[in-house]
Amino acid sequence: MRNFHPLAILMGVLCLVFLSSTAFAADYKDWIPLLPASINGHEKDGDLDGANMQSGGNSWSTLEQRYSDGSGDTIRLTIVSGTNAPQVQQFQAMKQFTMETEEKFVETLKVSGREAVLELYKGGGEGTLLISLHKKTLVVINADSVDSKEELTSLADEVPLSDIAAKTK
Repeated sequence: MRNFHPLAILMGVLCLVFLSSTAFAADYKDWIPLLPASINGHEKDGDLDGANMQSGGNSWSTLEQRYSDGSGDTIRLTIVSGTNAPQVQQFQAMKQFTMETEEKFVETLKVSGREAVLELYKGGGEGTLLISLHKKTLVVINADSVDSKEELTSLADEVPLSDIAAKTK
């Protein structure tokens, strides 16, 4: 039987830990087939924008598709994965509080059984919904013209959240 040197075992374990901590986030190309053809009557508008990024041992991926109804009203769907992605960090900060001003309100809620943060301008206007699929992955829906919390959250019904979550585990 061979003897294993304790230092060699320790180095092997450290290498595994290092490799797992610098592993790439999900590949944005895996999400492309999951993008809905339309959202709330808005059709895909223009090319999608996707990237896999790495910096200083951190990595994240992002994919954005714009949807339009032809009258200038747009919805942007963004999928992002990676603990250091700016949107993930924004979500972690925003979910800690509820805020209301004369112009907008921000609240944490459940959307399709998932933790989410909603930011909505009062009186109709822009709204953003950030939906956590798991600790490091979000779906972000930005709408240029929404009148209510219910209207904004209903947009998530047309996005395959479970399929996207399965591609990012």
